[in-house]
Amino acid sequence: MTAHNTAAYCSGDLGPGNIQNYIPNIQQSGLTTAILWALHIGRPSVQGQQYGDLIFNGAPLFISNGTFNPGGNPDIAAWPGQIAQLKQEGSNVSQIFFSIGGANPPVYDFTSIQYMLNHGLTQVLIDNFTALRTAFTVDGSCVIDGFDLDCEESVDSSVIVQFSQILFQLGFKVTFCPYTNQLFWQSAMQSLWNQGMKVSWWNLQCYAGGYGNRDDLQSWIDTLAQVVGKTAAPSYLMPGLAVQGTPGEGDGQCPTGEGGICSTFAGWSQFGLPGGFLWMYDYIVQQPPPTCPGPADLAACVTAINDGLNNNCE
Repeated sequence: MTAHNTAAYCSGDLGPGNIQNYIPNIQQSGLTTAILWALHIGRPSVQGQQYGDLIFNGAPLFISNGTFNPGGNPDIAAWPGQIAQLKQEGSNVSQIFFSIGGANPPVYDFTSIQYMLNHGLTQVLIDNFTALRTAFTVDGSCVIDGFDLDCEESVDSSVIVQFSQILFQLGFKVTFCPYTNQLFWQSAMQSLWNQGMKVSWWNLQCYAGGYGNRDDLQSWIDTLAQVVGKTAAPSYLMPGLAVQGTPGEGDGQCPTGEGGICSTFAGWSQFGLPGGFLWMYDYIVQQPPPTCPGPADLAACVTAINDGLNNNCE
């Protein structure tokens, strides 16, 4: 059977000081892409931050003024090497992304980026992301493959384009994480495509505000087709579902059973998708055990995506 690209957004559990407790679970789950959620862009309206500081999940900043771990935090110092372990031999993880943005609580990452691009602070962004690349280079290779852009703010699509250009020029991949506003993302992708900068795929939210996308994948594929062509378009779409137990998400799903992750992906198997993602890992391991008809751990969720896309749900 075909193995697909299976991704999961992973929050504080894979952050500094916590990740060591979860490395074996990720390695043994079959997951292929870990998306670290979320990297935030500092702004001086938050005490102790400057424009362009890099902060993970509200924890102490880990890069500022082109310097990694300016506070000398031992947990941050150990973090790159621990992230590298996710890709060790025997693990299926082959790609690791940082996600930037989000909706709740209100974040202003792309508003901060827009301000920096428009006020002579572009070099600060370049310096800090260069420092990230250097800090996360382990045994001669950067363990961070790219950045997933989840812009839910009112900025122009040119901000996405200009910021993506910086990331591409530093050697990173870029993915988009939309839930609405197809033309916004299409415009950004087309501008980058015209420059030979190819966004790897779109992580389409099919839960919460994006719940309606479950029955509308074709329109997203058609939108992508305007950039990459009709034949290739399905291979650029990775839909995602919330797991059962996700706080505030009444549409969270068990891996199997009626209305489960497997059956939903089986309904999408006709499209020829490359894979799918889970929102999110922390809720799988931290919440009380869900009342599911079978196992509901990360491995079960990953299997459900693969079985569903292979139209092989039991």
